[in-house]
Amino acid sequence: MLIEKETAIAAIIIVILLLLFTISGIFYISTMGVKMTDEIQVFITPVVPSSTDTTQNIELQPEEKEKLPGVLGVGYDVIISNTGGDGLRIRSAPGLDSTPLFLGFEGEEFLIIDGPALKDSLVWWNLRSKQDENRDGWAVQDFLSTKQ
Repeated sequence: MLIEKETAIAAIIIVILLLLFTISGIFYISTMGVKMTDEIQVFITPVVPSSTDTTQNIELQPEEKEKLPGVLGVGYDVIISNTGGDGLRIRSAPGLDSTPLFLGFEGEEFLIIDGPALKDSLVWWNLRSKQDENRDGWAVQDFLSTKQ
């Protein structure tokens, strides 16, 4: 039994078309109704802590303070620095809108007696002068460094 050339070509075309339809059908079934978009849905589940008090006061021993360079805390000795010689305004309370009490000089030593406080997106510490205990007030952390 001989098959004519045109019949063989027609059979090959039919087989190729059947394969293409089968592959496209599998692809359609696998994506069944799923549309690809650029949108992302985010679901946020709020977590409420069991206790609202998350602060802990940890008293560091003097030898532990020396192990934390650049870290400030109550009881630390600090120096006014990086003011370009202009000094630092020491204020009556944390915040840029509080009254300046005096000017702390570049290199002047202070003791941190309270803080930190966050105000005006700045961290504030309550300082007392090591030279004159009557000179105390709040200063921005950015211009304080630990005493070497």
